[in-house]
Amino acid sequence: MTYYNDSKGTNVDASMKALDAFPQGHLILIAGGYDKKTPLDDFMALAAKRVDTLILIGDAADRFEAAAKKAGIADIRRTGYSMEGAIMLARSIAKAPQAVLLSPACSSFDMYDNFEQRGRVFKGIVNAI
Repeated sequence: MTYYNDSKGTNVDASMKALDAFPQGHLILIAGGYDKKTPLDDFMALAAKRVDTLILIGDAADRFEAAAKKAGIADIRRTGYSMEGAIMLARSIAKAPQAVLLSPACSSFDMYDNFEQRGRVFKGIVNAI
């Protein structure tokens, strides 16, 4: 399985660019974090086309889940404030040709000092499995 670290995806526009990089879809997306309260309709509409499973973390999970349901995303899961939980969940459900993409569409400040630290944590967990 392939994992992609786009921790720098700290807003919906950046995360939409990441989703556009996978036009074939088949993604498990890890999103959420410190909620900037930006509009989510376009982001979730694109996610509904590209994402098989949406795993939500952090403060934004409630609002992101509501927007995802509205956009028609059927498989939505949550792991609270646990990056490790999100990665292990993704690993347990992923089937080829799916890839796991961390592109939070949020800041990291609810769980980490900055997006760099979030990315390092993601990479460290992925490299350990």
